[in-house]
Amino acid sequence: MSTENDILLDVKHLKIYFPVTRGIMRKKVADVKAVDDVSFIVNVGETLGLVGESGCGKTTVGRGILRLIEPTAGQVFFEGQNILTLSAGKMRQLRRKMSLMFQDPLWLTGSPPKCRKHRRRIVNYSQDDEKQG
Repeated sequence: MSTENDILLDVKHLKIYFPVTRGIMRKKVADVKAVDDVSFIVNVGETLGLVGESGCGKTTVGRGILRLIEPTAGQVFFEGQNILTLSAGKMRQLRRKMSLMFQDPLWLTGSPPKCRKHRRRIVNYSQDDEKQG
């Protein structure tokens, strides 16, 4: 069981729906449920990989956490702060500490130094948090 101080990212009941519209007035007739009730916790020093079929919502989850797409519902806590309530300016600042990493096998084999650089950043971030705690 993790304590509150161990939690780096806490996603609770994340939902991202896209409206389906019809007609000249663009009336909403339905929703496409791209992400429907996703929850998970990532502790300091841990790594999380989202795995699934193409089109299942992995990238949409990441974009929702970073608020590149505004979630329909749910809560996202990063370092204990609900980031869904932050202003656009504060969110831009926070994104400097966050990123999505896509595993493209061709990219990984074609650019090992670049990949190692990104991994080193993640590990360093985790180690810095452990030293402070």
